[in-house]
Amino acid sequence: MKKIKSLKEMLIKMRDLTDLMIELGYAAILQHDTELAEEVDLIKEEIRELTFDMRISAMYAAKGLSTDEIPQIASLLQLGVAVKEISDGMDDMVEIVTRGVHPVIEAVYRKDTIIKKMVVEEGSKIENKSLEKAKIPEETGFMIRAIKRQKEWIFEPTSKTTLKKADIIFLKGKDVAIRKMVEHAASKKEEKKTEHTQ
Repeated sequence: MKKIKSLKEMLIKMRDLTDLMIELGYAAILQHDTELAEEVDLIKEEIRELTFDMRISAMYAAKGLSTDEIPQIASLLQLGVAVKEISDGMDDMVEIVTRGVHPVIEAVYRKDTIIKKMVVEEGSKIENKSLEKAKIPEETGFMIRAIKRQKEWIFEPTSKTTLKKADIIFLKGKDVAIRKMVEHAASKKEEKKTEHTQ
């Protein structure tokens, strides 16, 4: 049986996942990015599991509480249901990516920044480096929005956070800087390919 986290931990993770999911949903539409749309689906599944775990944890927490305290637990469950409804609503949004984005949508929503999903490759310049040493914002203009490491998320990475092989990083920055980011994060093999094609 998996270990159930505390209600506080689950609420914080639910908040962070919801924020990221909405941001990725809009980015998927505006950038016609099916990869980001797939990430939205994965986050939605995480939120569904988190909501279920919250119910279990709330039941344990309700034991021995007074009748005055039980409504507070109920409000937590209500919050979980509301977040799940938000995640369910994202299906309608990301479905637009497969159908095609109408020009009116692109005109209404600003696209001065983009979100890009990248994987830390073995042998790349940023592998096994702390964010301080990787210098991603300084070299590329992109900020790290979140890091996904296997099944764990790092929503507020610090300068000491080390990037590891196969980490999925979600970057936010200007569209014109994307080539710099690709070059900065490329493995040595990819660098050699680029040199030969030039």
